[in-house]
Amino acid sequence: MPIGFVGVGLMGGPLARNLIRAGKEVLVFDLSEEALKRTLDAGTSGKAVASLGDLADCDIVFTSLPMPQHVEGVLLGDDGLLAKLKSGAVHVELSTIDPQTSLKLSDAASAKGIGFLQCTLGKTPAHAEKAEEPLFIGGDKALYEQLSDIWPIIGSPEYYMGGVEASCAVKLISNMVGMTNLVVLAEGMRAGEKAGIEKKVLVELLQDTGARSFQMALTWP
Repeated sequence: MPIGFVGVGLMGGPLARNLIRAGKEVLVFDLSEEALKRTLDAGTSGKAVASLGDLADCDIVFTSLPMPQHVEGVLLGDDGLLAKLKSGAVHVELSTIDPQTSLKLSDAASAKGIGFLQCTLGKTPAHAEKAEEPLFIGGDKALYEQLSDIWPIIGSPEYYMGGVEASCAVKLISNMVGMTNLVVLAEGMRAGEKAGIEKKVLVELLQDTGARSFQMALTWP
């Protein structure tokens, strides 16, 4: 069962490498030679392809791209990936996109007889590399269950969210809350500095208070 993977950067790369390490046949497309090499170094079952058309026979295709416009540019249109995939294939979208774009992609896939699942990711590239990335998956439940052997390879734990809108929303809400926490943490560190508290000491003290957070553990080092 060939698996296509479009976009093997910071987040997509680790997931593609997890599939390769598991011995899956993975056809990889990316504009960055460096990203391709880093991914293919994970094992012998991965192979670079020269064009999106080379993914036409894949049963599953993952996309992990920077912005909604990049996702639409790759998937939609007469020369887009959806126009090249065979009927019955499954497109799994990993990018951080808005619910409206995800719905647009889902409708376009359905019109061509292609399954669609939105799978947003909850943590960092380091977690992804170790298959410890939380997966928030939306779309047809039967399709989600059909790929039950794939999810544990690319990440864990997995959560079935129902609709694709919920899958997108949980990632956007996570980013909103997490980045707000990071801003407040930075302000707190600056305030501590002005009060004459050494940074390392302040963080150690805060770890024993209600200020303790994921961002403190992740970003402070």
